[in-house]
Amino acid sequence: MERCVTALVQPGAALDGVRPVNIARDLPGIARLIEVCFGDRLDRAGQSAIAEMRALGRSGALVRVLALLFRNLPGWQHGFVCERAGHIVGNVGAQAADNGPDTWLMANVAVHPDYRRRNIASDLMRAALGQAQRSGAVRAMLQVDEDNTAALAMYARLGFHKLTVRTLWERRPTPDLPRRALLPDGIELRHAQPGHWPLEKMLLQTLRAEGITWTAPMQVDTLRPTLGRSLQNLFDGRGEERWLALQGSEPAGWFYIARALGGPDQLRIVARPQWAAQLYPALLTAALARLGRRAWVLSLEHPAGDGDDLWISHNFRAVRTLRWLGLNFSAAR
Repeated sequence: MERCVTALVQPGAALDGVRPVNIARDLPGIARLIEVCFGDRLDRAGQSAIAEMRALGRSGALVRVLALLFRNLPGWQHGFVCERAGHIVGNVGAQAADNGPDTWLMANVAVHPDYRRRNIASDLMRAALGQAQRSGAVRAMLQVDEDNTAALAMYARLGFHKLTVRTLWERRPTPDLPRRALLPDGIELRHAQPGHWPLEKMLLQTLRAEGITWTAPMQVDTLRPTLGRSLQNLFDGRGEERWLALQGSEPAGWFYIARALGGPDQLRIVARPQWAAQLYPALLTAALARLGRRAWVLSLEHPAGDGDDLWISHNFRAVRTLRWLGLNFSAAR
């Protein structure tokens, strides 16, 4: 059952050594801490974020100006750190999700190994959740490694509940393209046009109620095809495709491709349970054919245990399995 939390930290409450991030001076220390805690699990995006932190940390006061000008700088600008003897020994990033201020994301909850089991992570989370509540959030979300039992227990104590468990898969570039698998009888694959959006939305809300992407959870409308989105993709050097598998006028499956300038590319696949065994191979091989012989790594995020053998047979390897957790704040604040 979902739990509601009314007040995790009262405004002005003091927590031992916990304070808001000072982005003009803390970024190098946060980068070091994250490397110590997660270095063996950082993917390309994580490594890039570390490099960005260090570069911005060297810019001094300039990063303050950037934070004022650009609301969507990475989440550490709204986070908290725990400092002991002048060193950052704990950190949590916090920021409103891409789809709006109702949902806040918590990320990079890290405590130096020498300072663990002192309630630092709990104090950091309470501070960040309190900030989210005071900013008008109605829910908070985070990701945690499925095998991190200590963290899962802590988040349960704070009131978080499981939303989904997903595995991140990666496929290295390969010159070989797989043979296209056949679609089931009575199903056709069509390139999604703006007029198909209601069908896409219905399918995604039914099968991915927790959302499609981590940065914009709980809201499939972030994928809605609009002129603004097309212009933003053009500016970013990003290409998107969405394809619908239709049984008559009813959506049976869907896949989404995002080509990034310099990679990695992204792939999402969705199919109704009764069609999944037949549709997954057809959707996957159609997507790989659309991508062709791209030079970039292909990333696939998918519910854990669903289609694993298929992904492996097409040269994907599992990178991480993450549990998505959610916490609903009470309407009474």
